[in-house]
This record gives sequence, structure tokens and C-alpha cells, in this order.
Amino acid sequence: MSPFALSFLNRIFYDVHPDITLSIFLSSDSQTFVPVKVKLDTGSTFCVFQRQFAEALGIEVEEGTPERMRAATGSFLAYGHELTLSLEGIEWQATVYFADDEFFPVNVVGRVGFLDRLRIGLVDYEQTLYLSAYDD
Repeated sequence: MSPFALSFLNRIFYDVHPDITLSIFLSSDSQTFVPVKVKLDTGSTFCVFQRQFAEALGIEVEEGTPERMRAATGSFLAYGHELTLSLEGIEWQATVYFADDEFFPVNVVGRVGFLDRLRIGLVDYEQTLYLSAYDD
């Protein structure tokens, strides 16, 4: 056994699906939190959400920082906004992106804004995700 050890404050059990789906909350003002079902995508650089969630928070999508995103299926335009994200009682600020296309099909959390803010352990055989804030 390796001498390395990690400890975590939270444990999430997820369903057996093709994807790891989590329930997070987004906030732009610390007053309103909007729930979002997201896919954990370790291959995604950024966190990208459907524009309907920006609208639910009262955010004008196009007022954000434009970014052309590349994906396996092609490229798309998204706009970056600074938000508060929350998962299992852990809150952090990050720049996340909202897709320009109102028919964007999925919400994903990736490396920047999610994986780089948390300490995560994954035991997929048991459908278990362990997590803590990075500095806990």
C-alpha cells in the first residue's frame, strides 16, 4: 500500500449511468441559488452551462467575456461570468461559461472552475465521489 493518504469531508453516491451526474448550485448575487444537474467531464477545460441558467440568474449572457470553445463535435461560442458555485455545502467563486446557443445540450463541470477548486477522490467501481474544498 502506498504511503500517500487523502481525507475528504464529503461523499456523494452517484447513479450507474454513462456519465457522472452531480447536483450543484449557481449564484451571481449570494441571494439566489439556481440548481443545475451537471456532468463531471475531466476532459473539459472549462465549466459550461446552458444559457437558460444565466437567464434564471438575471445574467445577460452576451455581456460576459466571449470564448470560442472546442469540443469533439465542433466549436461553439460561450461567454464567461464570475459566479459562486456550491456543492455539498462547499462554496467557491469561479469564472464559468454560458453557451450562446439556446439549444446547447448539456451542462458540464471541468478542470478550470471545478476540479482546480476541489480535492476529489473517485471510486467509480462503487459509484462514489469523495470531495473537500481544496484548502480543507
